[in-house]
Amino acid sequence: MTIRHFRIFIAVARTESITKAAEELVLSQKTVRGVLRELEEHYGTYFFRRTGQRMRLTEEGKKFFKYAVQLIDLYDGAGQSDRDPDVRGTLWVGASVSVGIYYIPALTREFNRKFPNITVQVKINTTEALEKLLLENQLDLAIVGNVIQSGLIHVTYLFMERHLAVCAPDHSLAGQVLTLREFLEQPLLFRERGSGAFESFQKAVAQAGCTAEPAWESSSPEALLEAIRCGLGVTVLPEKFAREEMKARKLSQIYLSDFVFENKVCLAYHRKKYLSSVMKYFMDTAKKIMV
Repeated sequence: MTIRHFRIFIAVARTESITKAAEELVLSQKTVRGVLRELEEHYGTYFFRRTGQRMRLTEEGKKFFKYAVQLIDLYDGAGQSDRDPDVRGTLWVGASVSVGIYYIPALTREFNRKFPNITVQVKINTTEALEKLLLENQLDLAIVGNVIQSGLIHVTYLFMERHLAVCAPDHSLAGQVLTLREFLEQPLLFRERGSGAFESFQKAVAQAGCTAEPAWESSSPEALLEAIRCGLGVTVLPEKFAREEMKARKLSQIYLSDFVFENKVCLAYHRKKYLSSVMKYFMDTAKKIMV
């Protein structure tokens, strides 16, 4: 038996699917089936039973899974160099829009220095949509706003993402100081409902005793930016995002005298997810780069 056998076994056990395990490890389904057969023949027992389309662990399989996980953890943690080209596969990562634009590229570059043969597949979407994908085991982890609803998702705080109120440079409110109520009287342009920024902003506004009703919503950050630049209304944007636009003189800031909006950004993954050394390293790298 080789380490490869144990990695393939763990992938099938975790995904409950030969097809998904093969895709994740960039192997053929025939290869995965062959490895499972070799394992079961070697140990003289069945580790899986097929229930519909799912591969369920038997009692012996559950015992062997614990052993396999311990073995892989020991192997990955012992004597690994700074670069590990032997580990191959795919890491499925979800990200909110601002995280996907400003942090994921640098995070992936740093991660691939150690794991050059792990492909990072990124899905950028709303927190609501990414939570659903985590629950369906279609993502390994996600970096999202702190509005996760399910208790099945483990959430680890990363950092506070401050937002600034902005408008077009030629807007009558450019550079002006407003109260929150005065700001909310303007046509408010925003990301769609379900996005972490939208939900967090609504909560923050409600806590301040106000209500926010967007005049215009979009799932496209590019469309939202263009609408703001065209003077259709006002919005709040992540500070890093907003300052780049202001530096290029494409947007101007509106100063709020009585309100500061900060959105918690968190790491999220399913509580039943097996945290491989690859996932752990990606999360540790995220904490190092983003905190």
